[in-house]
Formats: sequence, C-alpha cells, structure tokens
Amino acid sequence: MITIIVATDRNNGIGYNNGLLAHIPGDLRRFREITMGHSLIMGKKTWESLPNKPLAGRRNIVLTDNELDCFDCAETARTIEEALALCEPGKEIFIIGGGSVYRQFMPLADRLLVTHIHAEFEADTYFPEIDSDEWYIAEQEDYLTEEPDQLSFSYTTYLRLEKPVS
Repeated sequence: MITIIVATDRNNGIGYNNGLLAHIPGDLRRFREITMGHSLIMGKKTWESLPNKPLAGRRNIVLTDNELDCFDCAETARTIEEALALCEPGKEIFIIGGGSVYRQFMPLADRLLVTHIHAEFEADTYFPEIDSDEWYIAEQEDYLTEEPDQLSFSYTTYLRLEKPVS
C-alpha cells in the first residue's frame, strides 16, 4: 500500500522557504508514530529540510539525480520505480513530500492521510487538489491546538474509490 501523508492549509499550501507552514507538536508526533518502521520516500528538498537526518527507525529514500550530503544515512533513487524497488515488499510505503513528489505519486497512492489546517499561510509549495471522483473521506477527526496559537485542524483519511472494471 502506498500512503501519502501531508499537512495542508486552506489553500493546499504545504511549505514555504523549504519549511513547514505550521508547527503542530501533536501532528509531528502522529507522523512519527504512523511512519515508524516503514519506508519513506521524499524529494531532495524535503530531505534537506529535515532538522535531524535520517528520520530514525524508518528507511529514508530520497528521489534525486544527485548525491546527498550524508550518503550513508539515506538511499537514493532516480525514478519512482527505483524508489519503490528499494522498499520492503508487502509493507506500507509513505510518501512524505515535497510538492512534485506528491504529484508524481498521487496516481499510485491508495490512501491519503491529510492534516487539514484551518488557516491560511504564506506558501510557495502546494499539494495537488484531491479529486472527489477518485477519493472519498473514510475518517475525519477535528482538533484544536493549545495556546497561544489555537489552530484548528482535522486529521482526514481519504481512500481511493474503486475503479470500475472496463
């Protein structure tokens, strides 16, 4: 199963200046818990934005044509096919960004785990639109961050609609 995990604002913004739009500690903990023990596929800019490399307890796979600054702490792949081949067969794979990697994997994904932040931020990187003809909401939970930010957000699980057999 291929799962995309992302946090977006009201305008589908996901990042600005190679950083997250909002720092929600509970969401970061949730990300860690959900992805622990799995393969993570990301683009080079996402890799570079990580404060602590690699993400411990997970297989870090970076889509790039170039060498990494830390060649022994992540695997690299030049194509989606190469990245998928590096993953353990039968185990869930998580796509963690950035924008172009999300766009490339949308047609292949089975599940979307989206943190919808109910606010607008300055953004320069965006998540693709979620097409309701292809995805349905399987679960949604609403939350509010603690003081001082008081951001409201929703954890939403989308599943791909079954495609009719032609």
